[in-house]
Amino acid sequence: MEKSIWFAAATGLAGMAIGAVGACIALAGPEAAAEDAAPAKPAYMIVTGVVHDYEAFGAGYAAKLPPLYEKHGGRYLAIGSGPEVLEGDGGYASYVIAEWPSVEAARAFWDDPDYVAARTARIEGGWGEFDVFLVEGLAAPTQVAPLAEEAASPSP
Repeated sequence: MEKSIWFAAATGLAGMAIGAVGACIALAGPEAAAEDAAPAKPAYMIVTGVVHDYEAFGAGYAAKLPPLYEKHGGRYLAIGSGPEVLEGDGGYASYVIAEWPSVEAARAFWDDPDYVAARTARIEGGWGEFDVFLVEGLAAPTQVAPLAEEAASPSP
């Protein structure tokens, strides 16, 4: 029986928060700009996929990830199987949600020669099929209502 893996993560919008910080910096002047820098935004890597060879995938790929995550500041937020599908096909039985300190940190992981070697072995070995997404999160928690209002507003 073929098993599948689904790595998923949340996404976010930070335009309102960044706009507010930018307005405050503009009003306060250049001296305040360094003191009031916008908080860093985390990044989330979403990978959905189907594993065809669990033994090779585990030994040749998955076992190599923890030190690379640590090196680049990544961490797993959730790992499991059988996600509840609220909408859509949801053709994957398992998931992992991973967070990075920033998009730059996630890209440094992605481009790390040790990760490139593991990823290349996974692809060339035919251990599975995967889709990979990188999304930027919010700089700070945001209420849903303002984002919904902004999304509902017609664009100029």
